[in-house]
This record gives sequence, structure tokens and C-alpha cells, in this order.
Amino acid sequence: MLSKRMATVFFLTLCLTLGGGAMAMDFSEAPEFAEMVDQGELPPVEDRLPVADDVYVLETVEEIGTYGGVARTATIRPEGWGDDTMLLPVYGSLVHPLPGGDGVEPHLAKDFEISDDTTTFTFYLREGLKWSDGEPYTSEDIMFWYEHILLNEDLTPVIGIDWLSEGEVVEITAPDDYTLQFEFVAPEPFFVYSLVHNEITNFPKHYMKQFHPDFVDQDELEQDAADAGFDAWYEYFWDQAQSQGIQPFREALPTMGPYVLDSATADRRVYSRNPYFWKVDEAGNQLPYFDGLECEIVVDREILNGMIIAGQLDFAGFETDIRNFPMFRQYEEEGNFDTVLWESGMGSEVIYMLNQTIEDPNLREVFQDVRFRRALSLAIDRQEISDVIYHGQAEPRQYTVLDDSQFYKEEYAEAYTDYDPERAEELLDEMGLDETDSEGFRIGPEGDRILFTIEFYDTEVPRGPNVELVAEYWREIGIDARIRSISGELQGERAPANLIEATVWHGDKASDILFPVGNNLVIPKAPGWDESMWPAWGLWFNTDGEEGEEPPEHIKELRGWYDEMVMEPDEDRRLELGDKILRSQAENLWVIGTVGRAPYPLIVSKDMGNVPDWGLWCWDTLWSCTRGPEQFFFRQ
Repeated sequence: MLSKRMATVFFLTLCLTLGGGAMAMDFSEAPEFAEMVDQGELPPVEDRLPVADDVYVLETVEEIGTYGGVARTATIRPEGWGDDTMLLPVYGSLVHPLPGGDGVEPHLAKDFEISDDTTTFTFYLREGLKWSDGEPYTSEDIMFWYEHILLNEDLTPVIGIDWLSEGEVVEITAPDDYTLQFEFVAPEPFFVYSLVHNEITNFPKHYMKQFHPDFVDQDELEQDAADAGFDAWYEYFWDQAQSQGIQPFREALPTMGPYVLDSATADRRVYSRNPYFWKVDEAGNQLPYFDGLECEIVVDREILNGMIIAGQLDFAGFETDIRNFPMFRQYEEEGNFDTVLWESGMGSEVIYMLNQTIEDPNLREVFQDVRFRRALSLAIDRQEISDVIYHGQAEPRQYTVLDDSQFYKEEYAEAYTDYDPERAEELLDEMGLDETDSEGFRIGPEGDRILFTIEFYDTEVPRGPNVELVAEYWREIGIDARIRSISGELQGERAPANLIEATVWHGDKASDILFPVGNNLVIPKAPGWDESMWPAWGLWFNTDGEEGEEPPEHIKELRGWYDEMVMEPDEDRRLELGDKILRSQAENLWVIGTVGRAPYPLIVSKDMGNVPDWGLWCWDTLWSCTRGPEQFFFRQ
């Protein structure tokens, strides 16, 4: 049975959401659309929105906005996460995270029901939703994803864990155009949370079927793919469906987002307002307020920072850095912007992963000894990290869930966070690492110096200066830790291949949304660029023992707690299992945390309104997407 707490999150939220209260509203639209309606080029706004009672009404942050203006953004990623794809548009999932990361609310779905045994989930779409080209958005679009993408072996060679229950693929049916039913063979109490970050809603059947052999002649499709420079039809398909979140990277691809992509070149993406967007403000004005977006693609962060201080950007967040906070503040008046501090939303800002399945037997033996990981943690001066990098605004913190999580315990956040290099050296001596070479570095069990390289991709949070400080702390206790900055592509190749000795990542997946369903930072799941503590063990679990390396019993037990938790219908037992996982992290330090509760700077034009003063800036809550970015506007 659904727990009382989860019922409160799921169902009382429905009563508080304004999305079902538009029935008595009069709707308005942007002047350009009103003119097009008058000229017969667009249907009336009432016909472009969902039926009145299903329109999503977005709660006002400060005031009802005004239409107009093009918001200027920038990115260093030609095709990837950036301020145009995630900061100003929204993520178009069936459900949406609450701003604090402690639950979800309906989004494209106006309502949903969960069976008492949490095996059946029924979603009711907003009636009258439309793609950006005016075509109806119905359950058929999600059924297209299910039947022709998820269940197609060419497009989905391996079905993800979100869609499996006891090895069986979820069964999805559509009783009518606006109802979807997901049925699992066993309880899946956290399934709705997993939908937050899934993109199953992003495939318009009427458009994408022209690239799928179930709907067109495969020989002709293969020829089209070859003409476009692809080796197979499915590569061509994915190219035509390319997007980040809800925002398309192909001009012809319809979207459910607030903006459509008008043009994309090597150095710029340009968007305009979606005439069929399905949200309005509390006065009935169809959103978004901006006429459009422009995103300049630049080479690096230095150029982007120069654009910020020169007043050339209206909003920046994805590549801003707390280290530059004093500089941002210095140029606020000259650049006509404010620096708004949100919370980073990380369980710990930068976390360290020692590869316990690395091929090097010397390092493997040392890394697998919990005393070594504890020693490294005690050698870190976290207050200095806070002072040097975060201007004293971060707190020493081990990696665990956020303070507001139902799973949180203070003792786990404080585990081995005291700065105690003497105790660290004692632990290393206890391990038998009490001999040093001529340079003062400790000798490992095979007689060689303990030397490893921290390879890292420097992005999203200030990793570089953190790694420089931590590597020096570790050298001071006789551990020769070296650093190497690498590209994201190289990180993505080397980490899953079990080639990285040590690395860092940001400690997200710490909310009640992602800790239960997506946390691979403390649970061995599948090797990836952000799971480098045990790639060979993760691969073993991910392939049912066919590949990788069989883990020891205590790791099997850890994974067993997770496997039971995600299927356990009783809340008390789920909390107990979650506590076991987090206690194991606190005791074993599968990852080593540094600091948490850190501020994150956003750059906001002084002319812009309705930008909240607070938010969590993290993957768990989809960065700005829970804070109503489609109602940001320029004051006249």
C-alpha cells in the first residue's frame, strides 16, 4: 500500500497545483500570435491550448509579466546541456520535481493514480495538448516510444532498469487518447520518481515515424540514411530525434517546450516562442513571455565570463562558477546584471572515487582497505576548501543525502570529516604502509611507491581547484596523488572500461527523487563516467554475472539492500533499507566527500523579472526547471 507520506507528496500536491483551475479563465496571447489569428494564420488561443480545465496555470513568482524581448544566453557545448537547453526552457515529463527535490507533481499528466500494491500506474494526460506544429499530443506518442523505440532492439539494444521488474519489461497500454497505464510484475514504489528524468514524452509519432522501418520501406530508409552520411537507419533515426531535455536540436523536430528551434549553426542557436505551448500565467496569458532565445556557442568559460561582465548575456548559470563570485559582483552595475545565489543541491560538491577494481594489484589492495579511504578523508582540510573556493560559504560534509531528505542523518554527513592528518597517518601505519622512499612517499604492499592519478573532467562545479588542494593534502601524508585534467569524451571512455585509477564527480542524486532510483554513487549499478569506484563489479551486476568481476559478499549485500528497497511496498522497511545503504557509505566511504550546502551563482539581467531568489541547482531538480523559467520576462 502507498505510504501515508508518499500519498501526501503525490496527492495533496495535486490539490495545490494550479494546473487544474483554468476553467473560468479568459485566455490571452502574445501580440504576434493575436495578429496571426486575425489574419487566419493561427487558430484562436483557446484552440491552441488544452481544454480549459486542463491548462497548466503557473503560479506567479513576483508579478504578471509582459511579452517581448529575446533572451541572450551562451554555452560552451555545441550539442549538449547549456543555458538555452535547460535554463530557460523546461523539461517535458509526465511528472515534474518539486523545487526542494522532496516529491513530484503532475506535469504533462494532469493527474495519476497508483495501485495499492504499487505495480500499476495510471496517468491522465491533459486533453488537448499539442505539439509545436499543432498536431495533437496523445497517448499514441508515448505508445510510439514504447512499441517502436523501447521494444526495438536496434534502437534499444539494452532495456534500462527503469523499465524492468524482476527481469520483465513493463507493459504499457493506452485505453484511450489521454490515458496511459504502466503495469509491472512486482511492486515499483519509486517508479513515478524515475519518470522525472526520462524522455519518453519527447517523440512525436507523426514526425518520427518517417524515420522508422515499421512505417516506411526499410530499403528506402537505409538509402536515406546512407545519403545523410549514416551507416544504419537507427543512427539516422537518433540523429533526427536529437534533443537535450525537451529542447530539440533539429529545426524540423516538433517540441512540447516553450520555444521552437528556428536555426542552428556552429556558433549560434536561435529559438522563437511556441504558439501551442500549454501553460499560462494566473491571468490567463499564454506563456512564455519572451519572444525567443539566442544562444551563442563559444569556445570556453573565459569567453563566456567575458560576455557576462560585458553585459552581453541576460541569463547564465550552467557554466558559472562560485570562484568568480567576487568578479561578478564587481561588474554587476557595469554589466546590468545581478548575481543570484541558489543552493547547489549536492550531497557533497566534489566527491572522490578510488577504483577498487583497478587491474593494478598494488593499488587494488590498498584501495579496498577501508582504513586507506578513511585516512584520505581525515587528511582533507575541508574548511580550507570552503574558504579558498567557496568564500567560506560551504560546510564540511561527507557525501550523503540532502538535509531535507527523509533518509538524512547528521552523523552520516559528518563521518570522517574532521581534519586530522595525525590520525590519518596512524591508519596508514596500521595498514603496514609505514615505510617511505627517499622522497617521503609511502611504500605499498608490493614494494613500490603508492602512486595514482586522479583523472577528472573539469565541469559543472569547481573541480580543478578542489583536486589541486586534495592532492596536496594526500601528498602531505605520504600518498603520491597526481592529477590529470581530461575531456568529457575521454572520461566517458576510460571510466567504464576500468582504466581510471581515481576520479572525481559532483555529488548529486542526493534528493528523495534520485537517491532511491538513480544513485549509482554509493550503489554498484552499471559502470559509467560517474561510477568509478567499482566498474568491474558494476558490470557484473549489470550483466547478471556474464561480464565484469564477481564482487565480494559485502558488496553483494549492499546491492541487495538497494534491489529490495526499490521493490519494497512498506515505507518503514524502505526507510530501513535506505538507512543501511547510507550507513554503509558513511562507514566505508565508497566515495569521499568534501564540502556541501554550497551556494551556486546565477547571472540574471537587472531587466528580468520573476526569477526566484532561491532554488536548487542540480540534476535532481532539473536545474532551473522547477522554478518556472517560462514566466521569466523583461520589465518594460
